[in-house]
Amino acid sequence: MTVKTSRFASRLDKGLLPILLFFPLILCLIGVWAFFQSPWIGVVAVLLAVVQAVVSLVYIWPCYYQLTDTQLEVRCGLTRVCLPYKDIHRVDACNASIPSPALSLRRLVIESNQGFLLVSPVNRNKFQQELSLRMHGRFVGDTHEPMTESEGLEVEISRE
Repeated sequence: MTVKTSRFASRLDKGLLPILLFFPLILCLIGVWAFFQSPWIGVVAVLLAVVQAVVSLVYIWPCYYQLTDTQLEVRCGLTRVCLPYKDIHRVDACNASIPSPALSLRRLVIESNQGFLLVSPVNRNKFQQELSLRMHGRFVGDTHEPMTESEGLEVEISRE
């Protein structure tokens, strides 16, 4: 029996967009100003702004997390990371601001044999619960009967 694959979109903080667009916007403004001084410098600055915006998008879009039969697949732009459930040790909430395939600071840290990975699914609690069930081989998809209290897995979320 195959288990249904679940896909979770990355949460996007509204405050992140101005940071991503800051340098391309500044380059565009410099390009427009420089265009009146020297058209070539203006055109080059605007082209650099467009290239930087495109490169930024290539590295962050699309960003999602997919739970398959056997592994967690993380996709962020050109980057794809696959973590088998058997290699995952712990999943906790965190607000770390280090670079990761997460477009929000409201994150989950996933500790595994490969190190740690930060993700930011829109529905963090549902993602963490489903990941925990899959890690323990107890997830059967949408067709299962509700678990009794003694069968359910507790999902611990630490508040930092």
